[in-house]
Amino acid sequence: MDKLTHITIWGAGAIGCTLAARLILAGYQHVSLVARGENLAALIENGISLKDLTGEHHVRPYKIVEKVSKLNVQDVIFICTKSNALKQIVEPLKQLIHSETVIIPLMNGIPFWYFYQNSEEENIRHIEALDSDQTLIKHFPLSNLIGAVVFITAELKQYGQVESSNPYLLILGEPQHKLTERSENLKYLFKDTNIEIRISEQIRDQIWTKVIANLSSNPLSVVTGATLKDIYSHPFLQEMTLQVTQEVRQVAACYGARISIDPYTFLNLGTEMGDVHTSMWQDYQNQKPLEMAGIAQSVLELAEQFKCPMPMTKSICNLTQYLSEKSLHH
Repeated sequence: MDKLTHITIWGAGAIGCTLAARLILAGYQHVSLVARGENLAALIENGISLKDLTGEHHVRPYKIVEKVSKLNVQDVIFICTKSNALKQIVEPLKQLIHSETVIIPLMNGIPFWYFYQNSEEENIRHIEALDSDQTLIKHFPLSNLIGAVVFITAELKQYGQVESSNPYLLILGEPQHKLTERSENLKYLFKDTNIEIRISEQIRDQIWTKVIANLSSNPLSVVTGATLKDIYSHPFLQEMTLQVTQEVRQVAACYGARISIDPYTFLNLGTEMGDVHTSMWQDYQNQKPLEMAGIAQSVLELAEQFKCPMPMTKSICNLTQYLSEKSLHH
């Protein structure tokens, strides 16, 4: 892919701004952002400031818009919204795509398309917690989709101002579990971005690995206020974290996923992320709705299909939901 590739990033939070900045720094000339409200105004006025392991950077996207009607069709679209916003963007998304457009949702948790395998399928199983009315599974342009797992820890300090203290990693893969030319081409898209790219033939295995990370840290961070370092290493919390990890691994195994990393190595890696707060904790502090559907409710739904018990996970998630509802109503 050349530097004139038209790229849109839909959602200008910590991940969206980080990705936009790294692509612009790599020389891409047509990186556009879709934002809204105060965030939109701040980005138009100030651009994006990124502080990461490579230093401090300031960039301005090619276009910053609220309505996608102001954009031309795009070659690559990254969706960096919360999963609960997906239904609102399905129809406008179609305005931006041509037959070869690649759409990459960068979201936490189980994806709505988990049971999608083939563009010729008609009756694709939906996940009730994510898509109860089947809007997404019926209307999302699935044939354009590439699956993704995001290992980027970034904090939005203010609108358009992002900090990250860890290396960047994206794992990408076809829902059909095969290597294709378009997935291989994505390696070249990220060549100069300082984001490590891995192309996986088993993207669902990678999704479950990230689900373990999300579900073992995000809800517990809301309940305790702890950083990743303490969640994975403090003796009062590590036992709970380990149990959640084991419960999710059992559910993953029910769906044929293979987790290549052992639980204690997983805890050590989580500890090494340092004193970083989760995105869910940040949402809770800002009195925003929490992303529980993809991270927690969908996993509990999938567990129930096989009568797979998740007592620790369920207890922590119930506490998280209680705190969130109490916060939102005050």
